Amino acid sequence: MMRDCPKCGSSQVEEGFEIDKAHGERVQAAFHKGKPDKRWWGLKTSKADTLPITQYRCARCGYLESYAI
Repeated sequence: MMRDCPKCGSSQVEEGFEIDKAHGERVQAAFHKGKPDKRWWGLKTSKADTLPITQYRCARCGYLESYAI
């Protein structure tokens, strides 16, 4: 977890995540390594190559950092 904001130095940093909409449902956004493999139905993906994206936001200045862990 990020302890202090790297921009303003505030300790008011909160953890969160980005919401991704998919076919009427909401899921956590994810990082997929490599270039997009576009198919006629959308993007070809592999669960083994996918990591959830966690974000940290400074409540003071609004700085946002994303991590795929």
